[in-house]
Amino acid sequence: MSRTARVITLASGKGGVGKTNIAANLALALSRLRRRSLLVDCDLGLGNAATVMGLSVSDTIETILSGHMALDEIVIEGPESVFVVPGDRGTSNRLDLDVRRRLADAFRPHRRSLDYVIVDTPSGAAPDTLDLIAATDMVLLVVAPEPTAFMDAYATAKLLTLDHGVREIAIVANLVDDAAAGRELFRKFRDVAARFLDTRFQFVGSIPRDDKVRLAVMRKRCCIEAFPDAMASSALTRIARTIDDMQWPLGEGGDCFFGMEALLVAQ
Repeated sequence: MSRTARVITLASGKGGVGKTNIAANLALALSRLRRRSLLVDCDLGLGNAATVMGLSVSDTIETILSGHMALDEIVIEGPESVFVVPGDRGTSNRLDLDVRRRLADAFRPHRRSLDYVIVDTPSGAAPDTLDLIAATDMVLLVVAPEPTAFMDAYATAKLLTLDHGVREIAIVANLVDDAAAGRELFRKFRDVAARFLDTRFQFVGSIPRDDKVRLAVMRKRCCIEAFPDAMASSALTRIARTIDDMQWPLGEGGDCFFGMEALLVAQ
């Protein structure tokens, strides 16, 4: 039951902080490093990760959950050999236990054929969403300087720690003025959280506020593809390299994502 695929799940708490855009660019940047990368959009109500990449969608993750199609039948090949499982729009945001079991059944056969599975999740802190986020090898929490975004990110970290047993969370600072501001935002977040949470926070980088990101979204392309020399593109590429260089093991959370833990217990 071994696997090579590392599962990275994006979280934010509040919407509008660039979580989906980061997920898409990260998947593409890792693929550029010759890593076999799959972007999975688990937003069952407002899925738009494929749109960020400019991909035409005919079938979505909902067809897997309904049992009508297999994973291989709906995967889209995106730019630079990154693969995408499109999210759905307008069905449901529920990621309950039954849904996660079906996802595990669909992804389990691919546990050895991938290097990274990048999972984009719905915004907010619904219990089902947090269960999915906790089923991961790395939680990548997007923190932005806007006060409500900052506090919502902290609330998400608190729930993941206290209710879901997550003890390590990676932080990316988005929409900051520069790298120094990103590091300061991380320090502030870590210091606030350390007062109440027994959690290890690791800073993986920051992304500056950059008009090229908005232009890339309007063009339905990833920023690192549309504007490779943009400040945000350079930052996203550095974050991908940082993550790829990190020595982090395959964990129980990632086993849960692939449904392997339940199989091992059953044996």
